[in-house]
Amino acid sequence: MKAIAVRRYRSRKVKERRFQIILELVMCLITFLAFVPIIVMLMTSFKSNVEIYNDFFALPKTLQWENYQNAFDVLATNMGGTLTVVAIAVLFTLALAAVGGYVFATMDFPGKGVLFFLFLALMMIPGSLYLTPNYMLIQKYHLFNTWGALILPWISGGQVLGIVLCRNAMEQIPRDLFEAAKMEGCGPIRCLIYIALPLAKPILSTVAIMQLVSYYNDFIWPMMVIESNRKQMITVAVRIFTSAQGTVNIGAMFAGYVIATLPIFILFMFTSRLYMEGLTAGAVKG
Repeated sequence: MKAIAVRRYRSRKVKERRFQIILELVMCLITFLAFVPIIVMLMTSFKSNVEIYNDFFALPKTLQWENYQNAFDVLATNMGGTLTVVAIAVLFTLALAAVGGYVFATMDFPGKGVLFFLFLALMMIPGSLYLTPNYMLIQKYHLFNTWGALILPWISGGQVLGIVLCRNAMEQIPRDLFEAAKMEGCGPIRCLIYIALPLAKPILSTVAIMQLVSYYNDFIWPMMVIESNRKQMITVAVRIFTSAQGTVNIGAMFAGYVIATLPIFILFMFTSRLYMEGLTAGAVKG
C-alpha cells in the first residue's frame, strides 16, 4: 500500500509539473505577443523607406540613426515642456490628494459622509462631459494657450481618485498612532507628514504613477486649449510630426513614436514595484 501511495504521489507531482510548464509556455507566448508591436516599432524606426517597403517585418540592414536625429530635433522642445507640466500637475495632485485623504480618514466634521459620497459620485461622470465647461472656464479666465490651461484642470480632476485611494489607505492606520502623537504635542500637519505620509507611501506612489500616465497620454484636452506648437504636449506633437512626415520618412515617424513612449517605459520599469505594492495594499490584513 505504501508503494502504491508513493507512485500516486509521484504521478500527481509529474502532472502538476507538466501543467506548470505548459502554463509558463502559454504566459511566455502571451508576453511575446504583447511586445510584438513594440518590437516592430523599434525595428521600423531604424529602417529607411526602401527597406520598409521591400520587407516591413525584416530586420534593418543598416541602422538609420538619422531617423532619431530628425525626430528629436522636432520633438525635443515638446518633450521637455510635457515632462515639466506633467511633473507640476502630479506634485500638486498628490499633495491635495494626501491632505484630502488624511482629513477624511482621521477627522470628524459635519457632512463628512455626504461630502465623501459626492467625491465618489464624481468618479462616475465620464471625463468627456467636463470638456465643454472646462473649456469655457479656460476662456473666461484667459488661460487659453497657456500651461495653466492644462495644469489646473488636470489637478482638479485627478485629485478625486487620489483622495478616495488615500482615504482608504490612511483609514487602515491605527488611530492610536495619531492619538499618541497628539499627546506628544504633534499637530495635524506634523501627524500628516511624519505618520500618515510614510505609512501611505505605496498608495501615494500608485496615485502618482496613475496620474502621471493619464496626464502624459492626454490628447484631446491639449489639442483643444494649446494653440502654439512649441507649447503643445508630446502626444499632439507626435501626431503633427506624423502628419508632416507622411510617407516621406516613415522611419523618422516611428522614431518619434519611440521617443514619445520612452519616458513612460523607463518610469514604469523603475517604479513597477511601488505601483504593485500600492495596488495590493490592504488586500491582506493581519
